[in-house]
Amino acid sequence: MRRTILVFALLLLMCSGAALADHHEANAGVAAVPAGADGAGVALPGGAYEFVIHAHEGDTLTFATMLAQSNDGFLAPNEYGIALYDMGAPVSGDVTDQVYYWDLGTERNEPIGEGMYQAPRQAAPNTGPAGDGMVRLASELGDRLSYPTADELVVVTLTAGDMGEFTVRIDNVSDMGMYPSPITPVFWIVESHDDMMMDDDMMMDDEMAKDDDMMDDDEMAKDDDMMDDDEMAKDDDMMDDEMAKDDDMMDDDEMAEDDDMMMDDEMAKDDDMMDDEMAKDDDMMMDDMMMKQGILFTSGQPDYGHGLEALAEDGDPSALAAHHGVMMEMDDDM
Repeated sequence: MRRTILVFALLLLMCSGAALADHHEANAGVAAVPAGADGAGVALPGGAYEFVIHAHEGDTLTFATMLAQSNDGFLAPNEYGIALYDMGAPVSGDVTDQVYYWDLGTERNEPIGEGMYQAPRQAAPNTGPAGDGMVRLASELGDRLSYPTADELVVVTLTAGDMGEFTVRIDNVSDMGMYPSPITPVFWIVESHDDMMMDDDMMMDDEMAKDDDMMDDDEMAKDDDMMDDDEMAKDDDMMDDEMAKDDDMMDDDEMAEDDDMMMDDEMAKDDDMMDDEMAKDDDMMMDDMMMKQGILFTSGQPDYGHGLEALAEDGDPSALAAHHGVMMEMDDDM
C-alpha cells in the first residue's frame, strides 16, 4: 500500500476539543488519534477511535468516517442521528445497527480496494471522475459493484457516564470480513433537536401572526367599504322614501338579499384564501424541517458542500470542522 494513504490533510491536524457550532448550540469535534496511538492517523483493521461527548435528553449524535479503500464511501448514522437518550435514560451499548455505509455520489465508484482513484493509490486527492452527485446508501446504488454493510466494517458502542457524558468507540473490524480497510479520523457532532423544534414553533407562530394581521387588515378594509356603502344606501333610501315607500321596501328587500349573497361569497373567498395561505405555510415549514433533519447530509439529495466531500473522498475532516466551528491545531511533530 502506497504512502499516499497518509497524504490526507487531516493527518497534519489535531483537534483541540469540542466547540460550539451554529445557532442550534451543537457541539462538534474530530477524533483524529486512534486509541492507543501517539499521533493522528488512520485506524487500521483491529484499531479504533474513541472520543467523549456531552449531551442532554433529546440530543442526537451524528458522525462520519471514510472507508479508505473506497472512492467516496463513508460510515455514518442516517440523517437523523443516533438518539442518546431513551425514555429519559442515557443510552449505553452497541448501536452499530444505527450506522450505515453511504456513498456520497461525488466520485465514480470502483471495486473496493482496487480502484486507481481510491485514496491509497490515487496520484493526488480529489482526482477521480465525478459521480451523479446524490448521497445514497451504497446498497441502493444498483451499479453491479459489491458493497459491505456497516457491521462488516465497524462496531460502534456508547458508554454513558455521569452528568450527560458519553464515551463513543468506533472499532474497525473490517479484517473479519471481505473488505479489510483503514478508516479515517472521525468528524462528530451532537445536536439538540429541542432547539430545532423551538425554531420551528417560532416560525409557525410568526406565520400565524402574519395570517391574522392580513385577515384583520382585509376585514377592516371590507368593514370600511361596507360602512360607506351603507351610508350611501341610507341617503338614497331617505330620498326614495319621500318618493315611493312601497318601491323602497321592495328595493330594500332585494338589496338585503344581494348583500347577504355578496357577504357569503366574500366569506367563502376569505376561507379559501386562508386555507391556501395555511397550506403554503405548512409546505414552507416542512421544507425547512427537511433541510434541518440532515445536519451532514440528506439521503437522496446532493452533498451540501460543507466539507463532507473532502472527508468521504480523501479522509480530510478539516473543512467540516471549519464549517461547524471546530478549532484545529497543527501537530508540531508531523
